[in-house]
Amino acid sequence: IYNNSVKDDIIIAHISDIHFSNTISEKMLNSLKKYLIAMEPNYIMITGDVIDYPSITKNKTKIKELITFLTDLGKYTKVLISLGNHDVMAQDSYLFFDSLNEIYNVYILNNTSYKDENIYVSGLTLSNDYYYNITKEESVDILLDNLNNNIKLIENLPRNLPKISLIHSPISLTNEKVIDKLHEYDLILCGHTHNGLVPRWLYFIFRGTSGLVGPNNSLFPKIAKGKIEKEINKHIITIIINGGITKFSEKTGIFFTSINWLYNKSVNKVLIRKEDKKQ
Repeated sequence: IYNNSVKDDIIIAHISDIHFSNTISEKMLNSLKKYLIAMEPNYIMITGDVIDYPSITKNKTKIKELITFLTDLGKYTKVLISLGNHDVMAQDSYLFFDSLNEIYNVYILNNTSYKDENIYVSGLTLSNDYYYNITKEESVDILLDNLNNNIKLIENLPRNLPKISLIHSPISLTNEKVIDKLHEYDLILCGHTHNGLVPRWLYFIFRGTSGLVGPNNSLFPKIAKGKIEKEINKHIITIIINGGITKFSEKTGIFFTSINWLYNKSVNKVLIRKEDKKQ
């Protein structure tokens, strides 16, 4: 991503949808941790669905594995996390994520932002009624309400820094009214769609951002993976959709979790550099 506000090259390791549960092994987390650190990122960003269901936070033995994973990442660099629909199913989950802010270098961006001398990052938490409503579709109107209720995240942002928003779902982001609200951003990182459940050997059929199955079991979603660029007043906003660490979570049942091996774990390496370094 080219941006003239960046001072030096910035490397971001971007993951999403860990869906931490009893089926996520400590061995897998350790492997993921080593992979992320080997990328030598300046920042690690996680765009939601860190946990699969609220009760996992009550399992003190198991949840310690997730806390250790985040603690170890925080020892290496800053870890910025936004919340997804599985993270906010219960009030207790909010309390758990608030407690993660106590970990060194770990920042839970629950309708809040992070800024340092190199970057500005916000995390928008979409409300439950955005995901779960009578239409069973993700609502543009509710997303616009979420943005209007968090005006500090979309207006008067710092001009001299690259600006990134972490928003769990990409589904409604290409709507013209929505992208206009986000026009000050340079980059939006998302997850949620699990790569449209497209295995790599079917990419030749599902080209671009299209997928096989989307959220709420919708078929052939148009926005499921990859990169989207939207132009607003000659300014390019890049949307990157991470395919997720876990494709089928414990909640989907033993049959589906048993076929997770068919899918790669998705890790994005995002490089932000000045336009004059373009080759």
